[in-house]
Amino acid sequence: MRKVSVIALLLILAAGYALADPALGGGRGLWRVQDARVEEDGALVFANRWMFNREAFGDVSVWRGPLYGLEMNYAPVPVVEVFGSLIGITDFKTGPNRLYYDWQGESFGAKLSVPFLPVFKLAGTWHWLMERSDYHFVEDGFMDGLATKGMSWRAVGAFRFAELYKTLPTLMFNYGQSFEENGNKFLGAGIEFPSNAVDLFVEITSEVPSDENFSAFFGKDYTPKARVAPGVRIKIPYFHLNGGVEIALNDSVPDYEAILGFSFVSPFPKMKPKPWGRLAGKVQDARSDLPLEAKITFPNRKIRPLQTDPATGVFFLQKAPVGVVVVQASKEGYIPDAVPMVITDRGFATHTFKLKPLVPYGTVAGRTYDIYSGKPLEAELSFTGTQIEPVESNPVTGFFRADNVPAGLVSVVAQKEGFFTEERVVEVEDGGVTKLNIGLASLDMKGVLKGKVVDRKTGEPLIATISFSKAQRPSIHTDSATGQFELELPVGSFEVKVESWGYLPQPSSFNINKGDTTTRIFEMVSKGMALTLKGVYFEFAKAKLRTESYIALMEAARIMKENPDIRVEIQGHTDAIGTDKANQKLSERRAYAVINFLVQYGGVDAKRLVAKGYGESKPIATNDTDEGRQLNRRVDFVILK
Repeated sequence: MRKVSVIALLLILAAGYALADPALGGGRGLWRVQDARVEEDGALVFANRWMFNREAFGDVSVWRGPLYGLEMNYAPVPVVEVFGSLIGITDFKTGPNRLYYDWQGESFGAKLSVPFLPVFKLAGTWHWLMERSDYHFVEDGFMDGLATKGMSWRAVGAFRFAELYKTLPTLMFNYGQSFEENGNKFLGAGIEFPSNAVDLFVEITSEVPSDENFSAFFGKDYTPKARVAPGVRIKIPYFHLNGGVEIALNDSVPDYEAILGFSFVSPFPKMKPKPWGRLAGKVQDARSDLPLEAKITFPNRKIRPLQTDPATGVFFLQKAPVGVVVVQASKEGYIPDAVPMVITDRGFATHTFKLKPLVPYGTVAGRTYDIYSGKPLEAELSFTGTQIEPVESNPVTGFFRADNVPAGLVSVVAQKEGFFTEERVVEVEDGGVTKLNIGLASLDMKGVLKGKVVDRKTGEPLIATISFSKAQRPSIHTDSATGQFELELPVGSFEVKVESWGYLPQPSSFNINKGDTTTRIFEMVSKGMALTLKGVYFEFAKAKLRTESYIALMEAARIMKENPDIRVEIQGHTDAIGTDKANQKLSERRAYAVINFLVQYGGVDAKRLVAKGYGESKPIATNDTDEGRQLNRRVDFVILK
């Protein structure tokens, strides 16, 4: 019961600390249990430890136990540790005081560690104890399994939970066996808790002969050597004090053995740690701020390229060289971007890259619907002349959205079986959203447009192109021989522009009704074309229009309205009867009379009209006959532009 109480008290005191010094005989660990890690890279550690127990013979006390002298650990690289020790015994008696000691042998060993796995560490150790055969007290068995005799191996595992949270402990597990026929098997486990000043730990171990008849390490009649040993380590710079007690769990070992010692951590010259810092960042689309899967390179440093996470666009470099590091982000279809970043020792630098696309783009969004009922329609929308895949509008709402559409003028074609195909040309803004709603007409809701394009003056047929404003549908061409055209259109209102080479464009609008044929004759005019307004009459020797002239003048107004972009000169002409001066003034007044009529009754903008009188200076027939003079008394309609 007393042993159990002592163990419980020591276990309570051991909470919260860790150890990082040599085990007995060498090699980083606790007392008998080895750690899977090695000493710090380049560390050189010297230690001395004495294990002893007290026996009383009347008034005489005897303090006797093994002595570990001149222990040494050295870790040349982070995965290898070599160690050695002289092992002796001491015998100290009181009354009178007498100290006797002798060396029992030497031990050497090495450890190969795999410390790179997260939390879980692995190692293997090799140990060789060269025991002397003639030291004093050899018959008392002071070696007592402190180190397995001869050559032995040990498998070591450790769970370093401090990598998850700094105050968590490290668990250690050992299993080993001697290569000698009469050697022992070893099993041990320990727990340690780190702190900056004081380390506490506890371990439990057991040893049995290697013979197959001795398979259990605890609770058997052959009484394996089982112990539990708590310990404490006080840390002073370059110097550690060690203390603990080893308590027997059976009668095959002393009830207790005290452990005292010290270790000296040499400031052994070693390379200064290479400075490094951390570098992290993110790559986004400059327009949408969406993450991009991009390549990260370092033009001025020999660093392996990184790839950003496709879901988040984040990249991270755990160890970046200190100084100025140029970081470049690149992705196909985007303009690369590079920035210099200053990395400080153990510092953290970040940057967010916003890459711009090589081809500016925007978004086209809207809805498709039945143009007559207003109900949403599911339709396919394609983008002519681009690499954008067609999109489908939602069958319930009719809404659609297309991203990464090249900026500029883009033709959008909406198609649905049983409906007329519709085409729209929209201007897509860089980084913007262009709204587009397209109404589709059922194929049974249609009419016919037919007509002809001719020269206004001669009536000759023309080869012309008829295009629909707002790109409601593809342009059509007239027949090269007849100037005629004909096509089916959905019911609705349309605006067109008629164009023919050498002629001024002529806009027009019309309605298409279900089952009806709409006919249009387009009479084209050209710059410089002169049209004589036939049927325009004035009072004799006056500038007053006669009422029978109104039909011809309204036809002139119609030409102006059909060609809203033209500017016209109204020319007045007379015959040769009378003086030149009188005829000049009369022709000017008659030209102004025509303009006044066109403005007042024809609704023509006065800015589009110019009046000019030419008198008798430009006859088109002889003035010697009545018929000739009648032709010379005229009003011409001349296209200026």
